[in-house]
Amino acid sequence: MAGDDADPDLVLVAAVAENGVIGDDDGMPWHYPADLAHFKRLTTAHPVIVGRKTYEGIRDRLGGPLPDRTSVVMTTRSIDDGDLSDGAVVAHDLDEAVSRATADAADRGVDAVYVIGGATVYEQFLDRADQLVITEIPERPGGDARFPEWDAEEWAETDRERADDLAFVTYERRGAN
Repeated sequence: MAGDDADPDLVLVAAVAENGVIGDDDGMPWHYPADLAHFKRLTTAHPVIVGRKTYEGIRDRLGGPLPDRTSVVMTTRSIDDGDLSDGAVVAHDLDEAVSRATADAADRGVDAVYVIGGATVYEQFLDRADQLVITEIPERPGGDARFPEWDAEEWAETDRERADDLAFVTYERRGAN
């Protein structure tokens, strides 16, 4: 759990193949309805932090940002909130993203902020994360995006659920309390 009761947990949520692949050509190289349902259950009604390219891929597929969530879009480009769809706001660095997502979590009365990718966003937030929620994908696809390497000694597995061939695994940072 987050160190301070006033701050929401920062949770990285990702579907990761056996070879570390999380994406290919700004999309996922697999389709598992159980994973999509799990992701929706976790993140609905919470703020999500997302990289610009991942956000654009979601927006292009759905016609807008993820419903019932505020998308905090990380980008180094010159974009302001008015250039995004309703339900999305811009952050130009990690601190701004955390600040905007934390404020949204407080407004919503929720205790978690989810970081949903892409690869460079996961890498930037890994050292700040309180939890990892990883869907283990039983495949070894080709891809151009990988989940960052992480030290298993820093994390304790606290939950594992199975659905079909998938495992939904929650890890908490050791010594975070």
